[in-house]
Amino acid sequence: MGEMDEGGSAAFRERLSEIRHDLRTPVGHIMGYSEMIEEDLEDEPWPEFTEDLKKIRSSGEKLLELITDLLGPSKENPEDIDIPSTQYQLRLQLNHISGYCEMLHELIEDEGREELEPDLDKIGEAATTFVRILDEKLTASSLAAGSQGVAAETPEPQPTTQPPVQPREAGVERADLEVQPPDGWLGAGGDILIVDDDAANRDLLRRRLERQGFLAVAVEGGRAALEHLAAERVDLILLDVKMPDMNGIEVLEVLKKDSVLRNIPVIMISALDNMDQIIQCILLGAEDYLFKPFNPVLLRARIGASLEKVRLRKQQAKRWTVFVSSPGDVIPERRIVKSVINQLNDEFSGQVFLKPIFWEEEPLLASETFQSQIQSSGEVDFYVGIFWSRLGSKLPEHIRRPDGSRYLSGSEFEFEEAMAGYQERGRPEILVYRKSAEPMIPLRSREEVLDRVEQMERLEGFIRQWFQTEDGESFVAAFHVFDSEERFEEMVLGHLRKLVQKRLESEGLEVRAG
Repeated sequence: MGEMDEGGSAAFRERLSEIRHDLRTPVGHIMGYSEMIEEDLEDEPWPEFTEDLKKIRSSGEKLLELITDLLGPSKENPEDIDIPSTQYQLRLQLNHISGYCEMLHELIEDEGREELEPDLDKIGEAATTFVRILDEKLTASSLAAGSQGVAAETPEPQPTTQPPVQPREAGVERADLEVQPPDGWLGAGGDILIVDDDAANRDLLRRRLERQGFLAVAVEGGRAALEHLAAERVDLILLDVKMPDMNGIEVLEVLKKDSVLRNIPVIMISALDNMDQIIQCILLGAEDYLFKPFNPVLLRARIGASLEKVRLRKQQAKRWTVFVSSPGDVIPERRIVKSVINQLNDEFSGQVFLKPIFWEEEPLLASETFQSQIQSSGEVDFYVGIFWSRLGSKLPEHIRRPDGSRYLSGSEFEFEEAMAGYQERGRPEILVYRKSAEPMIPLRSREEVLDRVEQMERLEGFIRQWFQTEDGESFVAAFHVFDSEERFEEMVLGHLRKLVQKRLESEGLEVRAG
């Protein structure tokens, strides 16, 4: 567009002045009715209600400042106005107002203070009017018409994608207009991470989700979100698109490239209704896209649908068991195996669920032996045996091999059961690890030293029996040696991951992890 003549510039300024006037009118209603409700509460203070009213009024004040800054008299022609950015910043404050209005409606219903409803409904009506004016008048065609000295035609009012607050008819209960899902509805419950650089947005979303039965944590930006996800597991992410440090699309790209995080459903949220942006997010793997301001029931429904989809995938996933066997001298390594299994369950979410079997997590009764109350290691899918300096304690005399000989320990019993299962049906697949670090033997008593030496000798005999030739010069079976917890974690993660992938491939299933 070329330079405007003086007449065109004057027409544009006049058109912009009309838009400022039209936008300031509903903002005045928002602030005025907020003040009147506060006055009504002076005789009966209600701090929780008044606090959110003040936040509504604060957002109204910010709207007035933005109208002046973004659409003020200093703007000489349409090129001076960044319409998408202006729309975004104004809608951001409307989102705060609509969210707090919904919370105040719930407080009124909970406390039976229906006398406050009419004025609160007028705040909602004013917010809806403000959005309608934005849609109709803050457009390139409308501003261009003004710059050409032609009165812009007012288009037929178009409903916004998601109006901030729907005013209710007198005498109509909220449930008549917004059907609340029943208890136990699909997708109920879950840990949700909110990622938004705007503090009021985070506060509104967190409180809204907590009221709906979710556990919500809010962080202020993309980098903070990735740091949180590195330490904590969540069920769903609400991710703002426009953020200063790292925008939502950049965060989404990082999430979908990570073997663990890519399975967490992500719902993008934004006040920008840019279709190209929406398509980009969906193609990158976002589960859904919501515009600000959003209806709380729609928000809950979209979150519920996303969570339910994940739960259904998990229910349909194959369930394979992992038996973890060891004496009591490798407790840290047992914890590592549990952590690795959790990580693999995240990686293979929707395909496979690995169920670990740890004797210490079973409700073992004093009326029976350990072995009789734990699933047989010969009936599982994977066996992980870990050894260091002990073979373990002897089993009760009545637990014997088919030939009548006794087992030296529970660990030996579990290993032999696993081997028998593999020889009979090809399962479980057996992984054995031995720690090579030098064991510490306390010198408190001669008997204790001799016991530890005897345990080492039993373990060496076990290794020779199952893994070496009679002369001890070569190996007939494989086991893995590690010297640190870090090395053990690296090994068992890689080994179990490859075994799961291999079995999925053997069953003709697509492998998505790794």
